Amino acid sequence: MLLIKKHLYNPLRDIIKKLKEHLFGLNTFFKLKRYSELRSHVYNKGKYLLLVGSGKSALEYKKHSLKNIDVMAVNNSIKAFDDLIVDYYLCATDFPKFEVPNKNSYKKKISKYSYRYHTLAFAKYHKFPFRPLVGKTIFLDSLNWAFTKGYRKIYLLGFDHDYNPNRVKKWDGKYVTDSNKLEKIFDGKDEEPDTFYGQGTPDPLRLGKENLQNIFSLVQAHSRFYGCEIINLSSNKNGLANFKRAEKID
Repeated sequence: MLLIKKHLYNPLRDIIKKLKEHLFGLNTFFKLKRYSELRSHVYNKGKYLLLVGSGKSALEYKKHSLKNIDVMAVNNSIKAFDDLIVDYYLCATDFPKFEVPNKNSYKKKISKYSYRYHTLAFAKYHKFPFRPLVGKTIFLDSLNWAFTKGYRKIYLLGFDHDYNPNRVKKWDGKYVTDSNKLEKIFDGKDEEPDTFYGQGTPDPLRLGKENLQNIFSLVQAHSRFYGCEIINLSSNKNGLANFKRAEKID
């Protein structure tokens, strides 16, 4: 089975992914040419976005006024907001369907078409000298999508990437999304979750710790092409995230 997956399934999947990227990206590219309001890149110009992941610092949003800022939650981070309806919601394609929140929890759900193909076509249309970092982690997917919407500042909470080293040792690259199975894996002393909710995993570390930090530096450089600034609001100073920090939203 492993040989079949390696030599047949994976190559075929990669071909299909590249074909989709070309066709959907081309379609989006012509839409960008057609609609002047998208071409002018002023959709949310001047507005701020709070982008929230599932790390424990997600709960720190309660310390800030959200009156003049849009809010985007990814995956399970939406559970931090209680009765507050967030503006945008995005979840990974492999996110458990039974965990997807009720539609009343958000105003708009961002599709893969939008956060992947629109993002790639947008950079190509504007002739940016790089390929957006999409398809690696949900953080990068949501961040790059937000760039295309003209936000001047994107504030982060819950994206510290401060993984419990004891959980990292046990994780060892496993691909498990079932909460019950994860609870059995991480059942030892000092193996508490890194997230405020459920059994999070250090899955982004599959990219490598140093590589992950390099990716953060790259996306920081890319943000300048969109006229956007990335700011980490989290009080946690121990994670891998290396973005500029602030204690409050301007």
